[in-house]
Amino acid sequence: MNETFKLIAEKIKSYDSIVIFGHMNPDGDCVGSVMGLKMALKEIYPNKKVYGLGSHPSYLPSFIEDSDIICDEVISSSLAILVDLSDLNRVEDNRINLAKEIVCFDHHVADKDSYPFIVYRDDLAPSATAILTLFLEEVYNYIPKKAAPYLYLGLVTDTGRFQFQADEKTFACAKSLIAAGVDYKAIYHDLYKQNSLDLKYRSYIYSHYKFDGLVCYCCVSKKEYTALGLKQNEASGKVNLLSLVDDHPIWALFTEQDDGSIRVELRSDGYYNVQKVAIQFNGGGHIPASGCKLTSFADVEKVIAALNKAEKVL
Repeated sequence: MNETFKLIAEKIKSYDSIVIFGHMNPDGDCVGSVMGLKMALKEIYPNKKVYGLGSHPSYLPSFIEDSDIICDEVISSSLAILVDLSDLNRVEDNRINLAKEIVCFDHHVADKDSYPFIVYRDDLAPSATAILTLFLEEVYNYIPKKAAPYLYLGLVTDTGRFQFQADEKTFACAKSLIAAGVDYKAIYHDLYKQNSLDLKYRSYIYSHYKFDGLVCYCCVSKKEYTALGLKQNEASGKVNLLSLVDDHPIWALFTEQDDGSIRVELRSDGYYNVQKVAIQFNGGGHIPASGCKLTSFADVEKVIAALNKAEKVL
């Protein structure tokens, strides 16, 4: 068994209360990691109190249970488990700093040489849920059935239905989760169903995208998406509508948020490193899929210029 897995498992065993945290602007992998680990630990340790915190985007499947609402006192007596990130500045609920101790599972490229807590990191893993699946298999020798759909959700969304990462380990993870009881057809149905608002929003993006060198991109203001009846989380997360338009290998979506900031989603065909571009703008992620935040649309041109200089991956 991996030594870091052992250390984290020992911490989990030693606490009666555990709180699981994810990142700002949570996606399928983040929510799947938080809720999947919660479901797993509740079954493995029925006498422990286990909580999952964070918001849930409306586009995710209907089986997802509500996150927990807890007071500061609970957190201050608990072990915090951080999933799908390791930067405390990007945790959605900053009360993580109240926890007695923190442990972490992450699959993003490290932004520091060391961290003040135990981190298991595999930046080649297809998703954080893939790491958690391996953790459950190695430490507890099984995947609890209630956890499996959440873990599969993270795997399928972060790999873009296995388009962006599809090696033997990725499919081995999928096999384990399906064997644990995942109804993958139901998950796909919920994830990719459409309604009339979706079509109107797609129509807006398809009517307003632009090309610049290697990049296909679109900027969406709050005024535009609220006029369609959408909220910020519903308008974000749609970057792959722009994938490989006329063979442009990089695509980006810039979406204004409620606070006036701009959420930036960057993607590539896997042959260009958009992660290094995101880092330039205080973001991060993976080589083909990353993100950052801007203060205004005035900085979009800078991001586009950086993307056109993106490092090519051999």
